[in-house]
Amino acid sequence: MNRRSFLVRTGLALGPGAFAGSIVPTALAEETADLSDWKVVRDQFDYTRDKINMAQLLVASPPKPVREAMEKHMRGMIENPVTYLLENWFKGDVAVRQAASEYMEVAPADIALTASTTMGLGILFGGLSIRSDQEILATTHDHVVTDTALRYRSQATGASYRQIELYQDATKITAAAMVNTLAQAIRPETRIIAVTYVHSSSGMKLPIRAMAEVVERANAGRSIDD
Repeated sequence: MNRRSFLVRTGLALGPGAFAGSIVPTALAEETADLSDWKVVRDQFDYTRDKINMAQLLVASPPKPVREAMEKHMRGMIENPVTYLLENWFKGDVAVRQAASEYMEVAPADIALTASTTMGLGILFGGLSIRSDQEILATTHDHVVTDTALRYRSQATGASYRQIELYQDATKITAAAMVNTLAQAIRPETRIIAVTYVHSSSGMKLPIRAMAEVVERANAGRSIDD
């Protein structure tokens, strides 16, 4: 299966009608706890209290609603694996895309599900259309998988690959300053810009909408091939 077929199969081909009346996971449909109280938030997790767990970047304990949903699905798979899988696989995919689309304010059909971030980035960046006289622009803050995938694409196409630093101190940087840094870094040969919406190592959330507007302005007057 090629990249285009994968994206069509997992997302674009579903269309708006496929999401009408989509399921809502039972655990998430229940009344949620009052998360304004920090003790209530802590009680959602079954961490031992004799250690301070700081592994949210890599492996995190799921909160109570997620844990209950996992246990529900595991019980279904244990009791009747084939039937449960056939009855819930597609509905589960639909529910995940629906939730993700509401969070990101995009159409559910624009969401493609992959087994991992590494797989998703490999599919996306591995299929970039770019000429040898053009440039890929990224930042020094991106995950190693983003950097590796873009370097491979650069080597395969002959396009140059450049990284910029958006900030040195995350506690002092402003959204406007990051947007201005990106704007100044765009060159006539820049064809691809890769940035990470939320940096997994720090929680920094980039001003993506403002950055997209910068790209839109840079594209004004360019041909579609550029």
